[in-house]
Amino acid sequence: MVAPIATNAPNRTYESIQALLTCTQKTLLSHITQHLVAGRRVASLLSTKNNKRAPMSDTALILLALLVVLLSLGYWFTHRTENRQRKASKQADTELVQRCLDLLQALQQHRGLGAQQDAASVMQRNALAQQLDELWLNWPGASLQLPPLQQHWPQLRRKPADFDAHCRLIEALLEVIEHLEDRLYRQDHHRIRGLGEACRSLEDLARLRGLAVRAANYERCPPGLQMQLRFLCNRLLDQEQDLPLLALIERLQSDLIEPAQIRLAPTDCFALLTPLIEQRLQGIRLSLD
Repeated sequence: MVAPIATNAPNRTYESIQALLTCTQKTLLSHITQHLVAGRRVASLLSTKNNKRAPMSDTALILLALLVVLLSLGYWFTHRTENRQRKASKQADTELVQRCLDLLQALQQHRGLGAQQDAASVMQRNALAQQLDELWLNWPGASLQLPPLQQHWPQLRRKPADFDAHCRLIEALLEVIEHLEDRLYRQDHHRIRGLGEACRSLEDLARLRGLAVRAANYERCPPGLQMQLRFLCNRLLDQEQDLPLLALIERLQSDLIEPAQIRLAPTDCFALLTPLIEQRLQGIRLSLD
């Protein structure tokens, strides 16, 4: 003989489930149950009138309500997991952007000091090399679908005077920054827009510093360097008419690029351009916060 089901069993089940739910989920369950009970009453009236089917039991209604709640909970948990994954991905990309900016800054300075042999420049360059060793450590290239840029650093470390190799690595780093910009913009980080363009403008200024330092090692600016310096000066002036930039370029033109005899030492050139570069880099960092 089958044991009868206690009349209060559905209520105990309903109450035990309610105890596990949040306020929002309890409200949802209450609304669903009310609608289902109302539907059962209508179904009962229709059934009585038409005598076609028996009314839905309270137990079936509660089970149906629980099924709806479980489906809602499943959707909620899935949605929360996806949100967490998106936030984690966005956080990882944001941290990598800051790391790329640190790499960009250190590589540009390392290039600017690359050809210098005075004690102060060599000491500063060695300190930058150690900093770059740490920054390249555990570069997350493959895990984030980025090129393995770190593999180019050891050879560059051994040849700090290789200006073109520095430029190639910096160009690859700028492409990574632009890729991260697009990826973060798609993740609703709208303030990131313009990052790649700002970094390329910064690289024009940093390249100008590197070329100026090299040119200052001569009595007169060599034609090849002179042409590159003129080109960069004109491009920077086309981008903006900033007063500090105008004063800086006028100084380079009068004391380095155009005169019959250069009146600036390599250390002067490095010191002349570095504050403006650092100021603009700091502006880029602040725009990302």
